[in-house]
Amino acid sequence: MNNEQQLTNILDAEIPPDCDVYHQFVHCVNACMRRCGFTRAGLATRMNQALKVLEVEVDEAKLNKWFAPSQPNHMPIHYLPALCWATKSMEPVNILLSPLMFKAFDQRAQLLQKHAEMEMQKQQIEKSQQEILNSITIPTDQ
Repeated sequence: MNNEQQLTNILDAEIPPDCDVYHQFVHCVNACMRRCGFTRAGLATRMNQALKVLEVEVDEAKLNKWFAPSQPNHMPIHYLPALCWATKSMEPVNILLSPLMFKAFDQRAQLLQKHAEMEMQKQQIEKSQQEILNSITIPTDQ
């Protein structure tokens, strides 16, 4: 692979990435469900809350069917944000994005990082200003 190929955006690449992540996704979701501290019924309730539905859209039986690798039924993709909120994890999204070399990110964390970087820049500017003032100050005899 030459440097030009390495620098090409994967979305513009001529060779498609390996996007067969279904089994990884199912394994990840099941692991997140075990770690989150809620029962499957509790997760279904949380997903329905996040989906803002009047009728129950998600129940324990559907969760079991959707995330059993042998089942032909899959969760509707537009339920993914509710699933992530219910399991308190962005790992499922990151599994789906990984072939494209992308990750979901926390906008709040990114803004806090930018704020910290700007604060450091501000301090460096203030230090430079003080150094300039010190260099032009004429010493006086006492």
